[in-house]
Amino acid sequence: MSKTKPLEGFKVIDFSAVFAGPICSRFLRDCGAEVIKVESPGFGDLTRGVDGITPVFAHFNAGKRSIAVDLKQPDGQSLVKQLISEADIVLENFRPGIMAKFGLDFESLRVKNPELIYCSISGFGQSGPHVNRAAYAPIVHAASGFDAVHAQSQQKPSEDEIMRPNNWEIMVADILTGSYAFGAIQTALLGRERGAGGSYIDVSMMESMMTLIPAHIQSAQMEQPALIGRFFPVKVKDGFVMVCAVSDKNLECLATALARPDLLDDPRFVRGPRTQNFYLLAEEVEAWSASLTARECEEALNRAGVPCSLYQQVDDLFAHPQVVERNSFADVHDDVLGDFLIQNMPFKFSGTDNAAASWVAKLGQHTNEILSEHLHLEPEEIESLRASSVVS
Repeated sequence: MSKTKPLEGFKVIDFSAVFAGPICSRFLRDCGAEVIKVESPGFGDLTRGVDGITPVFAHFNAGKRSIAVDLKQPDGQSLVKQLISEADIVLENFRPGIMAKFGLDFESLRVKNPELIYCSISGFGQSGPHVNRAAYAPIVHAASGFDAVHAQSQQKPSEDEIMRPNNWEIMVADILTGSYAFGAIQTALLGRERGAGGSYIDVSMMESMMTLIPAHIQSAQMEQPALIGRFFPVKVKDGFVMVCAVSDKNLECLATALARPDLLDDPRFVRGPRTQNFYLLAEEVEAWSASLTARECEEALNRAGVPCSLYQQVDDLFAHPQVVERNSFADVHDDVLGDFLIQNMPFKFSGTDNAAASWVAKLGQHTNEILSEHLHLEPEEIESLRASSVVS
């Protein structure tokens, strides 16, 4: 296997924090780019927590070098401008306008680095009436229409009471937006390689979430909306499983597994009406599955060719045979946290390794070496900057 990674040789200056930006830059690092994470002295990225490193911070930032710089000081701004002058990519997820206050916006930086790829991630984008609104993932889930669709899908078609939207502890918007930013940066790099020069990328969390509900966006424009199928959990002896009998072939397999050939001729389940009646089909399956465990039901239906899964618990994933076979996790070691696992990227390359790094930087751990290596500062110059609290 080749040791050369696809993005080896590219340099990223990463100002992002929390989730959306950091997952993007970690993917860049896993693909071979050098990522220098610029953090504020004292606390750094919010996800570091009170002790300086948490497993969640490690998941999003493994393998990045950390430099702590006070961007509010002109000398701090000057240092990062010098770093950016030789960089390929800048990534940030401040509120729109913040980077411009530091003189670190794309228009200012491209003067000395016209080949720069600059990516901004924000809740609502860099323009529009909501440009200055604060946005965390749950805010964007609500604003994008995603939560309304999700809440509606919890009801049976016969129920019309407005339900309270679900609580959230899964930050869909962050991970999705970071993934789109990762793809956009690759596209911009390809364009640059073909002579297009540098470019500015504006990635919106709200628009990213809207990509998850295309069928509902189309239905909302129709006088007689097309039916959108809902899938319902099927009860088993020890919980639930998910069954998706979507195609005619799926239904044939299901009828065979249940010894219910009558399902094939049932007018509720033929192509067309089946979409509206998934919950009724789930009830037919339950008449058969109620005496089975989740694992027995999953195995029987998959063996028959019916898409089915039990509801996996997160702590079961580490020993899941599919996950183990695909090396879905990487080992990380920290002197305080000990050994733990973080997830690798969900795609793999033939001939090269893109596994996550096994180490996580302390806040400002690489300040001295970055200033020395990239800016060629002497030790006494670095100590002077430390004494002035420009860096730490």
